[in-house]
Amino acid sequence: MKPLISVIVPIYKVEKYLTICVDSLLRQSYGNLEIILVDDGSPDECPAICDQYQNKDNRIKVIHKKNGGLSDARNAGLDIAQGEYVAFVDSDDFIDEDYICKLYDALQQNRASIAVCGIQIIDESNKVTEQICVTQDKKQELYTGREIIKKELQGEWVLVTAWGALYDAKIFKELRFPCGRHYEDEYVFVSVFENQECVVCIPENIYYYLQRADSIMGVTYKKQDCMDYFEMWHERIDYFQTKEDRELLAPVIQSCLAWNVLYLAMNGQVMEEPEKRLLKKDIRKYFWKIFAKPYLYNLKENMKLAVKCVMVLMNDKSLGKRYV
Repeated sequence: MKPLISVIVPIYKVEKYLTICVDSLLRQSYGNLEIILVDDGSPDECPAICDQYQNKDNRIKVIHKKNGGLSDARNAGLDIAQGEYVAFVDSDDFIDEDYICKLYDALQQNRASIAVCGIQIIDESNKVTEQICVTQDKKQELYTGREIIKKELQGEWVLVTAWGALYDAKIFKELRFPCGRHYEDEYVFVSVFENQECVVCIPENIYYYLQRADSIMGVTYKKQDCMDYFEMWHERIDYFQTKEDRELLAPVIQSCLAWNVLYLAMNGQVMEEPEKRLLKKDIRKYFWKIFAKPYLYNLKENMKLAVKCVMVLMNDKSLGKRYV
């Protein structure tokens, strides 16, 4: 018998989408599933919908808890998960019927600890607006976890998400998502991937991500978003500095600078002065490092980044228009 796989679904105010999500889980061609629906204190009909599904299928477990946010809901699911492997699916998204099967088969064939697939981004009318593939060609690709981290830091890896992947449950034996933070996936990304000897990427785009206008990714500037991202980058820098990991410290500093520039260019007109000063101070702190060893590894790209740094420090508005 194939091993048990736990699928954790955090749920909050998604009654319009929840049945589509759960039905896609129940239709999986891989049958040995434990589907954990975590009602995060949802004030709508979601709690009742969860209970109805639990009564219909014994693979479904329901947790009702006080609202604590996405991270807290995922952590609650991890605390009771019994599977040898674990997957995360957001409650307004859905998956292809062979999603679990294809990811599991890729893990087994390559003795990998993480399998990742591409995604299809859809709008509210179920129209596909974008497809993101995690391979260059229509074949599997293998990486170490550190190679994935380096690709992400250099802008060659865009799916810094908990969903869209199947994990060996041992990865989350001690690891949990940070509560009270937006972009929680960014915070655990390094911890998830760093020690993995084999990560397999499959060419199929079989996770369907709903881009809602009211989602975290769809809202305008918020101070908490800015500070959460700022702290995430500095946690990464401190982590690699402490380890004296020069290979990854260089790209993480460059990525931090690039993020500061992008954020100021896009949101500088509406940001409060303390946050603007904080990001500009950070740019000045790390600016010269990108021209010194071991941080310098691509002079052309570093020169482009340096020009952008100067532009935002001088409050040049043209850069923001270019990004838009």
